[in-house]
Formats: sequence, C-alpha cells, structure tokens
Amino acid sequence: MGMLNKAGIRTVELLAPRLSQHRRERLAKLFVSMSRPVAEQQPYTCPLCGYSGLFDPIFGSNALRFDAECPSCQSRERHRFIKLWLVSEAPEEGLGSFLHFAPEPSLEREIRSRCMEYRTADITPGRADLVLNMESIDLPDASVDTIMANHVLEHVDDRKALPELFRILRPGGLALLTTPVTHAWQHSYEDPSITTPEARHRHFGQADHVVFFGSDIDDRIRAAGFDLEKAVADGAQAAKYGLIRGDTIYLARRPAA
Repeated sequence: MGMLNKAGIRTVELLAPRLSQHRRERLAKLFVSMSRPVAEQQPYTCPLCGYSGLFDPIFGSNALRFDAECPSCQSRERHRFIKLWLVSEAPEEGLGSFLHFAPEPSLEREIRSRCMEYRTADITPGRADLVLNMESIDLPDASVDTIMANHVLEHVDDRKALPELFRILRPGGLALLTTPVTHAWQHSYEDPSITTPEARHRHFGQADHVVFFGSDIDDRIRAAGFDLEKAVADGAQAAKYGLIRGDTIYLARRPAA
C-alpha cells in the first residue's frame, strides 16, 4: 500500500505542472471533496436556482472554503445571502434605478425583476455597461436609487469611494455593500506603502486588495453621510443555505432630507 501511495503521489506531481490553473483547481477540489468525512458532506439549498444537494469547495484568498459554491448556478455565500435579503427585506416599491458595481451574473436576474433600470459598472473596460472608477464616479449627483457593491470596497480607497456613492444616490437611496471584515479588530488594517501584488496578498488576503476592514467600517460608512443598518447571516440560514455565519450586508442609506 505504501508503494501504491507513493506512486499515486508521484503521478500527480508529474501531471499537475502540465495542467492549466483551472484544471489543477478542479483536481484539487475533487480530492478535497472525496477526502472529507461522510458526516461533513451535508446538503444545502440554493435560494437563487433552487438546487439542493452538496455544494462545492472554492479557493479563497488564503483558505479553502468548504460548501461555498452552488454547482448549478455558481453562486457563492454572499450571493445567496443577498437573495435572501431581497426576498425578505427589499422595498415593496422596488429598487428603482439600480447600479451594480463588479456585477455577478448569479444576481442579475434577481435584481432586474425588482428595478426599473439596471446598469452594471466596472473599472475595467468590457466587463460591464459602464466604465466607472468608484473613487471618482462619472455620473450626475442624485441620479441612482440603489447601488450594489459586493466585495469591492476592499479594492479601493473607501474614503474616496463612499462619498462618491453617497453623492450619486438620490435622497432616500440605498447602497448594498459587502466586504471581508474582521469584527474583532477595532481598527481596519491598511498601509499605503504596501503596493506590490505579492505584499498585498500577504497583508490583505488578495493581490488587488488595499485594506482589511475591522469593526470601524461602520464609522467609515457613516462618515460619508450615510445612515447605516446591517443584515447579519444567522446560524439557521448558514445551516440551510451554506452561508458564512455572521456575514454582513451593510445597508447604507442616504438620508431622505
């Protein structure tokens, strides 16, 4: 058995460098899934597409997240949580004129059905309807009813981006914001001298991140002028839909007057 194990490992070592990154990840996920104890392989339900069964692991910035991705629609934890919020908490009158930064296909249909106008935006040309820099948004004041930015704030200077989001929202408008947060930290971790992709990955968890937020994210959002409420994923939701326990949607609203 020892010789067979060594031969198998050697085969993988020889094969892996010849595979694309995508195929290596698929192979790794297969081994991970097959190696988990049966008792840990629990079925979940996807509120976006209706799939029920085992979810797939994904490679996060610094860790492998089990049960993170729906194999049917490729939604991840935050997408499913937003769907649940849309169903239970979204305004009955709809979301009006909607601007979706760094758009996710798994959420587009859900949002389109709830808004009068749906537009997408990204800083990279070709990825969305509009090419927009969140730190300096080329849109008129008070021109949007609802904004969504899932895991975008950690990529930008939030002290520039949040006031811009506030500016383009109409009075009473809402920004739906998510980002990685370490709630036990009193202060966010940031250092403008850290600029290389390798160093940013080491310090902030991903090569294109510039900050890792702490609990002071609440104050940073309010400092831009927003009123703030939060939706937090609870244990029952996590157990049924494969969410991250304690994951937070920041509901930043521009005051109506």
